[in-house]
Amino acid sequence: MRDPLKLFFQPLSFSLISLFILIAPCFGRESHFTLLFTNDQLGQVEPVKEPDPSKPVGGAARRMALIEKIRQEVGPSNVILVDGGDLFTGTALSDLTKGEVDCAAYQLIGYDAVVLGEHDFDEGEKTLLTFEKDYKIHWVSANVVERSDSQNFMKSYVLKRIPGLRVGIIGFTNPDTPQLTKRENISGLLFNPPSDVAKGLHSILKKDADFFIALTHEGLEADKKLAKENGFLHVIVGGYSRDVLNDPVIQTNQEGKLVGPLIAQAGSHGLYLGRLDLTVDGDKKHGYAIQDYKYQLIPITSDLPEDPQMLALLDKYEKKLKGQSLDEVLTSITGPQINNERGDSLLGEITADAVRKASGADAALIQSGAIVSDLKAGPFTRENLYETFPYEDDVVTINMSGKALRKIIQESVKKAGDGGFLQISGLVVTQSGADLSIMVGTTPLKDREKYKVATNGFLAEGGSGYDDFRQMNDREKTGLMVRALLEDTLKSTPTLSSDRFEKRWNLP
Repeated sequence: MRDPLKLFFQPLSFSLISLFILIAPCFGRESHFTLLFTNDQLGQVEPVKEPDPSKPVGGAARRMALIEKIRQEVGPSNVILVDGGDLFTGTALSDLTKGEVDCAAYQLIGYDAVVLGEHDFDEGEKTLLTFEKDYKIHWVSANVVERSDSQNFMKSYVLKRIPGLRVGIIGFTNPDTPQLTKRENISGLLFNPPSDVAKGLHSILKKDADFFIALTHEGLEADKKLAKENGFLHVIVGGYSRDVLNDPVIQTNQEGKLVGPLIAQAGSHGLYLGRLDLTVDGDKKHGYAIQDYKYQLIPITSDLPEDPQMLALLDKYEKKLKGQSLDEVLTSITGPQINNERGDSLLGEITADAVRKASGADAALIQSGAIVSDLKAGPFTRENLYETFPYEDDVVTINMSGKALRKIIQESVKKAGDGGFLQISGLVVTQSGADLSIMVGTTPLKDREKYKVATNGFLAEGGSGYDDFRQMNDREKTGLMVRALLEDTLKSTPTLSSDRFEKRWNLP
């Protein structure tokens, strides 16, 4: 009996056989799927009412409706939904539910993976473990391990199957997290360098996955470095720097083909949904690559519909907070005030003053990053306070030498322009060339004299890179809370205006 396969090939010319051989490896291996992404929600499950209060944008209800529309458009099995971290902290609803409302919302939307951001630790590692148990959220972070046994705190990665392709989604948390949240929240954890972990993880994960997505929370510049050092990655969805990337960051060769991973990021506060439609080709032997893509950053505008299930969920949590009087007006702002990270800011001075006076300290220091937005003219409510000053913290007093205090002030000068720059009370600092003059009250700072300095627990534990604070043992927890002191001060001040400013920082 003649071989039917030989009969099939015999009529073909050599050129046709060659063409078939060239084309055949591509048959059946091309996969298509849609990657949807967000990052840095920061508690903003409700719409943002700025800049025009009559046209709110964002909000989890609109986001969910849009995601469901895309799922129906391309087929649910062809969609992967991920987030670049920092679900919690930044709004009254998120803060007062300790992040629970954010977890409930993400579970309802159906995220496939979420990387741990630094603010996701704001309620402590035990709270995160509880949320992992109670809500179907796949937290991922390959570089965060238990200090006691070096085991991963959360999953390193999750696997997602789409038709014709196995996708590995890896998480990488900011290694600087110990400087970005209170150390007591992460006391049992270590944060390893992401790139080192990625290289080791690839050899393990490549047995289970064909296509690799990294969810990172380090910022765009760190993502570029990760991409350069880990060419096996196909897509990086970033967070932390909150970049609105209308186009992805890519590298191409001379032929115009992608080299290394495509980097995406979708701003912050749920104002955008990122969409990446991908065409992937390859095989297990030679690997897989992106053959084509379409990238969109879709604004969540007020004309989009709202998902009724999400509206019902948020309404349930809002009713729980009815007794918090979030709409109570604390004070009135006579004109817009900038949160200055290079000098004095109005709310920074008021906060530092409240801490110093309540604790009986000689001086008070609060990082500018504790205030996350500028002050707008008009009534300032309790809800505005949570949005502007979202990180509640305790007041700690530390007895230190004038020399130690001088070193901290010098460090603050170096940090001008970022959140680590200090807002001060009881001090006047003047820089002239390389010289730094510091007045404590009405007298010059003396290196050998002892001073009682008040700060928050975050700085006292070395936050924002102030490691010298951690070495000072002559300290006391006062039992006072920073935001509560600030609220009391605002309630006793009918109006806030720029004429309350004192010139405390005099920098070139």
